[in-house]
Amino acid sequence: MRHRHPWLGTLAMPGVLVAGLLVGCAGAPINESARVAQQDSLKAVQIKARLLEAPDLAGAAIDVELEGGRVTLGGFVETSEQRSRAEAIAREHDKVDTVDNKITVK
Repeated sequence: MRHRHPWLGTLAMPGVLVAGLLVGCAGAPINESARVAQQDSLKAVQIKARLLEAPDLAGAAIDVELEGGRVTLGGFVETSEQRSRAEAIAREHDKVDTVDNKITVK
């Protein structure tokens, strides 16, 4: 008579499930739209950094969204000069084709 350990099946089953999940995910296709979104968000962060570095925009609450070559600026500034300056900084980025300036002057 062969003695079987009841805990052996309990330990083996999760291992089989994890191995199956890993094998199933190994050949998963890359989501191109997610890759583009990551690239766009990196460029948006670069533009945001330039805005934060500008002394004349210190303290301004400006949001940056980038999709393809289109930048959308949002948020608030104190003067119309700051609004224009933010747009000019966004246009300086080499991957920007158009800027939709939705910044509000308080």
